[in-house]
Amino acid sequence: MLEIPVTETQTPSQEPKSSPLEIGIGALFLLVILPVISYSIRELTDITDSLEYGGDMIDILNSMVYSITTVSILLVLGLYYLGAIKTRAVKLVSGLTLISISLVNILCRVVDFNRELQRNREWGWDGSMFEYLSWPSTHERIELALLGIIVGLLIMKK
Repeated sequence: MLEIPVTETQTPSQEPKSSPLEIGIGALFLLVILPVISYSIRELTDITDSLEYGGDMIDILNSMVYSITTVSILLVLGLYYLGAIKTRAVKLVSGLTLISISLVNILCRVVDFNRELQRNREWGWDGSMFEYLSWPSTHERIELALLGIIVGLLIMKK
């Protein structure tokens, strides 16, 4: 006799709900956004004030890119830990957004580093770009952008 196999209905696997610790971490990330925005606005105000003393317009754009990168990382991490980023599509968009913003950040940093290196050479410093990148004040600025790329990749993978 021919038997028809019974197909099991697949129930969509639900992701486990966020634990209280994850909710606390997510809320902390979101709360930290407020002081970061405040600091970013003050920095942007200082940069715009420097325009009348010979500052560059590119500094305003760079400041905005740097601030948007930091706020985006905190926002995505906060929402992720709170459980608001659940579907594969939202994870993909969040990760790609962080990666693209971080790549723009790195490009702005490299241009900014070249300008700083040129100024340092005008003042008599004769070091290489690698020596310049070894300074903590320089490489720490790039690490945030790399962190954004890593976080973006991890969110897309999970």
